[in-house]
Amino acid sequence: MSKKEVVLLVSRALAVIQFVTALLEITYLPERLLSLHHHESLLASAGISDVEMYFRSYDQLLIGLLFARIACLLVLALVFWNCSPWFERLLLPKRETPDNPAGAENSQPS
Repeated sequence: MSKKEVVLLVSRALAVIQFVTALLEITYLPERLLSLHHHESLLASAGISDVEMYFRSYDQLLIGLLFARIACLLVLALVFWNCSPWFERLLLPKRETPDNPAGAENSQPS
């Protein structure tokens, strides 16, 4: 197995991990939405209290952050799945050897 294949395999494994984590984060969404609905209904029936306003705002913030976290995880999964050249360079940097310093691989004596 070549180094490129190993990098591709590691990259795809990271993509799967990120995707599964995004799916796990999605499972928190019904709980947050139900909590928001509960606090909204209390505001509608009993009027506005400071505590209910706080919990409504808190639930809205949590839902927004949850969506942002899910979006970031899915973007990371896409980046890892494609295994772009910069990611390959990140995992396998070119090594400098005493005989061949970096940037001198194509230089020929004149």
